[in-house]
Amino acid sequence: MSSASACDSTRLVDAHFGRRGLPPRDERALREHLPGCATCRARYERHLLLAEVDRSIPDARERLARGLGLAAAPRARTWPVPLGLTLALGVVALVLVPRLGVPPTADEGFTPRGGTEAHSPVAGPPSALEVYRVRDGNAEPADGSVRADDELAFAYRNPDGLPFLMVFATDAAGQVYWYYPSWTDPDHSPTSVPARQGEHPLELPDAIRHPLPPGPLVLHALFTRAPLSVHEVEARLARQAPLAGEDEHLTRIPLQVQP
Repeated sequence: MSSASACDSTRLVDAHFGRRGLPPRDERALREHLPGCATCRARYERHLLLAEVDRSIPDARERLARGLGLAAAPRARTWPVPLGLTLALGVVALVLVPRLGVPPTADEGFTPRGGTEAHSPVAGPPSALEVYRVRDGNAEPADGSVRADDELAFAYRNPDGLPFLMVFATDAAGQVYWYYPSWTDPDHSPTSVPARQGEHPLELPDAIRHPLPPGPLVLHALFTRAPLSVHEVEARLARQAPLAGEDEHLTRIPLQVQP
């Protein structure tokens, strides 16, 4: 196994937690490098542990915002320490606007819709998905409310190490909005994205905007043992079938979308 000095990317790990941070391009490079480098992953975990007790290390929102090329919202001094431990991978400012959130027209048979979610979440981590809204050049926790034009960014906890993840939303009319995987081509049926194991939150790479209708919205984070396709998940939603199987996790987060 290579030593820490044998990997040039350890400097990116250190810079990610430094005061200046990394530009988005280097954040993406670090995120892509970490899964294949045990040396850098171990160094990253040590930084996360240090961040629990050292308040001089930029907190989660600051690291998220820097990776997106944004400013962080002011740090809330009353937050408990665990909420300062967010985001374990770099993110970049790639904004996706998939067509799935656009209301369908008469000649457009692509925008899928699903039934309301009828499956109760399997017992699992109390906070499997963290939601951040990107607003007015700042990144901040969603806290149960978003605006229709907000971009959303996510981090997840996966202590059980389930290898696949999907993140999507459903509105009161059953419309489905895909975040991970992105779905923009009706001729393809993308599948779950890979998920890493970790008790600390792990960042997903993009800030994503959908044209969300005002009213209630539910975000779903589905952790599975095998990859699922977007068509398969929407078929289960349409017939109100369970999404998560035995020893899998489904987390649902209700949000209110403001005009």
